Amino acid sequence: MIKNIISKPKGPFSLKTLAGFTEDKIIGKSNIIIKKVSSIENAINGSITFLDNKKYYKSLNTTKASACIISENVLSKYKFTKELSFLVSKNPYLSYAKLLNIFYPDVKSSKKEKKKDIVVSNSAEVSNNVDLKSNVSIGHKTVINSFSSIGPNVYIGKNCFIGNNVSISNSYIGNNVIIQDGSIIGQDGFGYVLDGKKYIKVPQIGIVKIDDDVEIGSNCTIDRGSLNFTEIKNGVKIDNLVHIAHNVVVGENTIIAGQTGIAGSSTIGKNVLMGGQVGISGHLYVSDNVQIGAQSGVTKNISTNSIVSGTPSVNLKTYLKQAVMLKQMVEKK
Repeated sequence: MIKNIISKPKGPFSLKTLAGFTEDKIIGKSNIIIKKVSSIENAINGSITFLDNKKYYKSLNTTKASACIISENVLSKYKFTKELSFLVSKNPYLSYAKLLNIFYPDVKSSKKEKKKDIVVSNSAEVSNNVDLKSNVSIGHKTVINSFSSIGPNVYIGKNCFIGNNVSISNSYIGNNVIIQDGSIIGQDGFGYVLDGKKYIKVPQIGIVKIDDDVEIGSNCTIDRGSLNFTEIKNGVKIDNLVHIAHNVVVGENTIIAGQTGIAGSSTIGKNVLMGGQVGISGHLYVSDNVQIGAQSGVTKNISTNSIVSGTPSVNLKTYLKQAVMLKQMVEKK
């Protein structure tokens, strides 16, 4: 079912054709055929990927992509053992955005879609004023309350409860999932690139994947993946007013308290306990069994079984010592 809700790319195109669109220089084979745009970790033969973050430089030696968009500076500075073709760009992220518009031109279309491919189980309870858009499947004994909008491109499993005024699009939702009033699932993530004069929207073509036994509170927002999945795994419980950005993965049985924000492409492990108003920076890894105190600001990876607090977050014992020392310094004055 997941394949049925993922955007399908146009093409294929030769690398030479793509270079004409982006106005970039080719290094390597210009006649190779590119079928899709992929992230560097999930690329396959026939994919083109891009690199503009030094955290992923080493991945170029293991990626299965056929080509990569890269800057002249990175290409000259780092040695790559894997044979790849390159589009050499002054702004790789901008070139990547241009290619997404070529492979997925319909993503930004404002044309009103006809309602089609709607499958609702006979045992489901869908309120009369729910707006069902195209490519929607609703499973056995699922309940959807008033003024919610479902679709396009949504699969909802069995025994789910969707509250009032919920908006779900571009999402796969498993079984026994609860989504409370006012939450928005599967809308575009926050992706923009500066072209030198103004910010250009980067198309978002991925989905949200929510596994079984997940509960999402009221007024939460979970953005669709930019290329692949934003994923909420089995048994996760999310409080009210939580924002989860594109490409985030939240591991099994993790608890997230209210007003927390997790920036794009961060991975949260299993059995993590996250207090209220926590902020987590992008492209980080929080390992399994971590506890994060309320109002913490996480700016670095956190290792397994750690207990952290403060901004920037540190080991809880260190945080408590800092608090005592700061209090003593203030009192001495």
